[in-house]
Amino acid sequence: MKKLFLVLLSIFLLTGCKDVKLANGENAVVTFKEGAISSNDLYEVLKESYGASNIMNLMDKYLLDKKYETTAEETAYINQEVKNAKEQAKEMNADFDLYLSYYYGVNSEKAFKEQLSLTYKRGLWTEEYAKESVTDKQVKEYYEEEIVGDMEASHILITIDVDDDATESEKDKAEKEAYNKAKDIIAKLKKGQDFSELAKKYSEDEDTAKDGGSLGKVNKDDLNEKVFDALVDLKVGKYTKTPVKSTYGYHIIYKKSQDEKPELTEELTNEIKETIGSELAATSSFGLKALKALREQNEMKFVDTNLEKAFNELIESYELQYQNQ
Repeated sequence: MKKLFLVLLSIFLLTGCKDVKLANGENAVVTFKEGAISSNDLYEVLKESYGASNIMNLMDKYLLDKKYETTAEETAYINQEVKNAKEQAKEMNADFDLYLSYYYGVNSEKAFKEQLSLTYKRGLWTEEYAKESVTDKQVKEYYEEEIVGDMEASHILITIDVDDDATESEKDKAEKEAYNKAKDIIAKLKKGQDFSELAKKYSEDEDTAKDGGSLGKVNKDDLNEKVFDALVDLKVGKYTKTPVKSTYGYHIIYKKSQDEKPELTEELTNEIKETIGSELAATSSFGLKALKALREQNEMKFVDTNLEKAFNELIESYELQYQNQ
């Protein structure tokens, strides 16, 4: 990172340059016939311009590199992102380094990879901290409200037959036709016709129609959210009296059986924590909170009070941005 390099350079000058000393003992960066610019002068300028954001990156890199080793998954992520960036630069007929400088604020592929590594490890910590933040109360509430036993179900799917380039009027007409077709099938069910036979005849889900619409035993992760919610609300042996719309079309759902809710074992508790934690980590402001906790856990302290003030102001600006989103 160009800015990061400048800050590191200024620190190096403060500690490593010994060739030219000023009368006050400071190292000189530039000398004139009369006077000079010291490394401390340079440091103060760089600190004012770039210090807060770059010290944040430096401290997070230091802490996260100690906490997480570079894995094959991280390397694959970085390589894919670099590949994507090169393809994008090529499409724009842009020099890759200039592309990186403009869009990512870095001046080389190496610096870009370092940035990606930091982003990846920040994500790892955010996920880990989010899971740690889940309380027993949250786990219990999730278990009571969201966990259900496996359900044996069948469905009849009527797709909305319309081209992507269709007009709004054509889309509305196709959707209405699909809805009415599903309603007609429900009417046949009300007259006592067999669900399995109707599924074989009318369902447009080719994978299940031949088996009478059978989905087997399913749970939350197996179904579209709206379909799952409708299935949960059904009593065993009942079907939906109103077509259920999903991204696939309109469904008529039948619940054949319902297993008991599983016990809240340690394994299930961890699964629930991961689920809640992932949702928490995905919120825009949580990453900021997680990284703040990481620094506090490692007893971060500033020696330079001006840099500390600039750093705190930067954090406050980030927090304000999230509040306004």
